[in-house]
Amino acid sequence: MSTLILDHRDLSLDYENHCLLVRHPDQPPRSVPLASLERILCMHSVQLTSRLLGHCQQQGIDFIYLNTRHSEYSFALHSQHQHQAIRRTAQYCLSSNACHALPLARLLICSKLRQTRRLLKTQPVSPEQISLTATLGQRLHSARHAADMATLRGVEGRAQRELFGYWRHQLPATLGFSGRARRPPPDPVNALLSLTYTLVYHEAIRQSLAHGLDPWLGFYHQLVHGRQSLACDLMEPLRPAVEGWVVERFCSGDFDLRHFSQRGAACLFGKAGRERYYALWYQQQPQWAKLIARHARWLARYLSLGALPATEEVA
Repeated sequence: MSTLILDHRDLSLDYENHCLLVRHPDQPPRSVPLASLERILCMHSVQLTSRLLGHCQQQGIDFIYLNTRHSEYSFALHSQHQHQAIRRTAQYCLSSNACHALPLARLLICSKLRQTRRLLKTQPVSPEQISLTATLGQRLHSARHAADMATLRGVEGRAQRELFGYWRHQLPATLGFSGRARRPPPDPVNALLSLTYTLVYHEAIRQSLAHGLDPWLGFYHQLVHGRQSLACDLMEPLRPAVEGWVVERFCSGDFDLRHFSQRGAACLFGKAGRERYYALWYQQQPQWAKLIARHARWLARYLSLGALPATEEVA
């Protein structure tokens, strides 16, 4: 076990004899050795002791709380895996200089666009698939030659909207997906995208810290209150795969409208659906973690050597 997912209400968490102790009023206590954990993921409010948090920090275990209804109240306590002052100093210098940040940002977005084209080639041949594949070739050319960050963001934004337009045609119309929307997500597809993006985002934070990087300071994503921008950067090349995985969950019948409910403008993921989701995510997560770790190693190597790789692949 590397991730413990707690999706029950009225839980209390404590530390006892090298273990996480989970108590519930209606169930016997459960003990989980901390040595078997990399992260603790809570989907509801819990009571916990400072003693437990101290041992999690000491043993490199992340504690994450996800509020699926109000994402702005989610938070995470990521352990500081290591400190690399020289590497972070280079990161601070380069991220604040547009001339140095732009080449890194171009590589990230070019890698994302290349991954998107590869994903499309695995899709059934259709006029939409053929057209978008050709269009992405044009977007990739534009991204390679973007003269400034605003131009690059414009290219990436258009490509992303075009991809969501393609996904809309692949998904059942009953899901009501018309494009990316969040806070709150209005339909099942956006609800699942938001949850999956959040989990990948926290993995990107973890990998940033593990490789001696500052997750708050990115190169493509600007410094914004409450957003760890480098983690968002590291996610970019993986986003096409994440979106394709979410779309496949609906197209394959893993999820449908029965797993969701509507509360006002928000689409909520039901408990039965979440249980199925976590089992599927748990199978997929190690592959995504390895890819994000590769992205973090790539960036750490660049910051240590001070030279961009010859290839535009982020790996």
